[in-house]
Amino acid sequence: MQALTFSSASGKATLEQGRPIPVPGPGEVLVKVLRAGICSTDLEICRGYVPGFHGVLGHEFVGVVAAQGPPLEAPAATTANGDAGLQGGPSQEPLAIGMRVVGEINCNDTHFTCADAIFQRNHAPGRTVLGIIGRDGCLAPYVTLPAACLHAVPPALADQEAVFAEPLAAACRIPEQGLPRRPESDRVAVIGDGKLGLLVAQVLVRTVEAAGGPPLVMLGRHTDKMALVQGQAERVVLDGSDSPPLLERLAGSFDLVVEASGSAAGIRTALALCRPLGTILLKSTVSTTQHTQQQSDQQQAEEGAEKLQTADGNCTTQHAKGEGAATATASSCCAAPLWAEIANDIVVNEKVLVGSRCGPFDVALGLMERDAAVRQLLRYMISAELPLERGEEALALAATRGVLKVQLVMPE
Repeated sequence: MQALTFSSASGKATLEQGRPIPVPGPGEVLVKVLRAGICSTDLEICRGYVPGFHGVLGHEFVGVVAAQGPPLEAPAATTANGDAGLQGGPSQEPLAIGMRVVGEINCNDTHFTCADAIFQRNHAPGRTVLGIIGRDGCLAPYVTLPAACLHAVPPALADQEAVFAEPLAAACRIPEQGLPRRPESDRVAVIGDGKLGLLVAQVLVRTVEAAGGPPLVMLGRHTDKMALVQGQAERVVLDGSDSPPLLERLAGSFDLVVEASGSAAGIRTALALCRPLGTILLKSTVSTTQHTQQQSDQQQAEEGAEKLQTADGNCTTQHAKGEGAATATASSCCAAPLWAEIANDIVVNEKVLVGSRCGPFDVALGLMERDAAVRQLLRYMISAELPLERGEEALALAATRGVLKVQLVMPE
């Protein structure tokens, strides 16, 4: 089969020809992929986010069950909910050939069990991660996953919509984490109008609307993108000329700030917007090479300036005014803040910093099924649909500024 692969050794993504179709192991399922989405994480892997990566990219897909591997041996066949055999995700019917499915990315290959179901889902020791760590991804006609990772797709959902199950579930992780803590009264801001930022904003708009809370505030650079989010929300456009004074007016206004911009510098804006005792939730993962390159570019542009340290390239310009206070008007000479800048603000203002990654597929699928406005957003977010044979072109397109979701359609 063809497969879109990346090798850290070569630093190149390639449409590989003649790659063997994977064989499902015990308790696994072979899925024929119908279409798959290119995620920002895939782009970050191509920039070095996962050192030593070599294999098939991709972790967002919809497909059909093509074959089942041998059953697990009796001791390992019992899943977290006590069901044995080739069972789909929690509370689902057994998988059948031809069933349309989507899949969670964390694969509990060691069959770890514990009382904390979310720890088991997201952080099981020894797990592989689809298209990221130790397991080939879905930018290919076939992929294998443990049966327990698969969820049946409701008939009402089109393939184009079902591909969004994984990133929408990641957005649904925020309410699963109990945030916002008081949706009926908390002021909530979402930074970023890219793929994940829009999905996060849509989920949180629905969350605060249901509780009768104040309108969510979106901050991004594109009015047209933010307009895609359905529901009551205030949309704040950031640009190079008026962003600092605008952010100064909003400084310290929010109980919860979600950073989903995909920028290494996004946490500075989040810190500035968050009130003392408030919460900053980070959704973005970025390659460490992104910050390194940004620092290198800035150093070259300002070579010889006294404000740059020659020892480690870190900027010594004073970004904070007053005790531990981060400001959104920091000098652009440093793309990402120093750790001391982050820590000082968090400590002095007693802010809570929360990480957030994979979420509940059943909740995401249910939201898509019952909310036509959410499905409309998903369709609007598709910038391009290309065949797998144009996979390299699709990756380049997905990395283009302004492009939202690029989906790859697999050969029949």
